[in-house]
Amino acid sequence: MQPTEPHTRRDPDVPLHERVPFDALASPAEVRPATGEEVRWYMPGWAETARLLGWRWVLFIPAAVLVGLLVMAVLHPFLLQLLVGWWKLWVLAVAVPTAAAVNVAKHAIRSRKEPFCIHCGYGLTGLPPEHTCPECGSAYSQQLIEEYRRDPHWFIERYHAARDLPRADAPFQAGAVRRRRSRDGT
Repeated sequence: MQPTEPHTRRDPDVPLHERVPFDALASPAEVRPATGEEVRWYMPGWAETARLLGWRWVLFIPAAVLVGLLVMAVLHPFLLQLLVGWWKLWVLAVAVPTAAAVNVAKHAIRSRKEPFCIHCGYGLTGLPPEHTCPECGSAYSQQLIEEYRRDPHWFIERYHAARDLPRADAPFQAGAVRRRRSRDGT
């Protein structure tokens, strides 16, 4: 089988059995917290998401008009009848900007082009590729940042799963596994 190019890995035209996951750049096991406390993970807030929304804020204008009309409908009952009659248009006016905002929030970390700390979000432009964050003191590397940028939720899940694994050099007692015999004889 030929190696699959990264752009075809998620292409809906490529059959599922031919899709392969991306090659891992780094492992969440490489994350070393600055102190003995729980690791914090960077997730963009509302302000950063709004900044990343860019020109798409224009999509919120119909929703703002709808809110204004609802306020005016209290004074003029005719507007309330108009709003009820055109309810499909108003659902669309709210659904489109909401979908755009959710999409931007979902891909906010991927859209950051500069290097950043995966723990606090501090911009690391101009700093060495492997060092400690000047803001939170956590160690970082370029490979960890790129792996986190691909899918932060999956990265965090893998970190927690790796943390629950036993140490490689920990002794264990091997032996026969005893289990109840099932009714079908297996």
